[in-house]
Amino acid sequence: MECNYILEGAGKDTIVFIHGLSDSLEYWIKLSSKLSRNYQILRYDLRGHGKSEFTDFTMDDLADDLHELMLKLDIEKASLIGLSLGGNVALKFALKYPESVENLVIMSSFSEVDDNLRLKFLELENAINIGFEEFFDAIIDYVLPKDILEENYDMLQGYKVLQAQSANLDGIRQGIEIGIDFNVTNNLKDIDVPTLILAGKDDEISSNNLQYILNDNIKDSKLVFFENTKHNLLIGNNISEIEKLIRQLI
Repeated sequence: MECNYILEGAGKDTIVFIHGLSDSLEYWIKLSSKLSRNYQILRYDLRGHGKSEFTDFTMDDLADDLHELMLKLDIEKASLIGLSLGGNVALKFALKYPESVENLVIMSSFSEVDDNLRLKFLELENAINIGFEEFFDAIIDYVLPKDILEENYDMLQGYKVLQAQSANLDGIRQGIEIGIDFNVTNNLKDIDVPTLILAGKDDEISSNNLQYILNDNIKDSKLVFFENTKHNLLIGNNISEIEKLIRQLI
């Protein structure tokens, strides 16, 4: 498959950013632009997202895609930063290719699906089966706090219409399907790299309990919650704080 990616920055250490469901490599710009001064940064679009080609995929396929991309770019080892679905990919990659991982940053993600998350996935699946705009309307309240939604209403509505023109519904649908079945909790003990777990205190998708499961099962891990934050962590002052935490880790 054709994979869209951007390799930028300078430094002996490489950071790979893995975006979440329905997003693209553009999601990371505010954070990656700060870090690219000191690190080599790899951002890429998952299958069926952004400008990457869609073919049927499993979570293993997504991990293999990243491995092949790193081989192509002569990146032997990297720190992985993944949001939501991207966090799933990072965990699967760390379990499958441990020799290629320096550190992990898992954001708004999970190692198994609880009842609440399963219901959210089914809600999003029903919405994407209707169309992207319905999917956007279904997920946006879980992604951003109320004050940001109100302040940016017109911009978000414009973004929704624009994204609907190019969004790959099959890619989003398949991302939901593999998310519902994801469960690597029993394997987390095999992850032996420093791991930073970041989550929104008010996240209604990846619950606080799912963050504790990650933290309790990955031996060298640290859990940080962000107040007044839902599923999307990269808002307001969080960006500077997350940058600082990443620099302390890598």
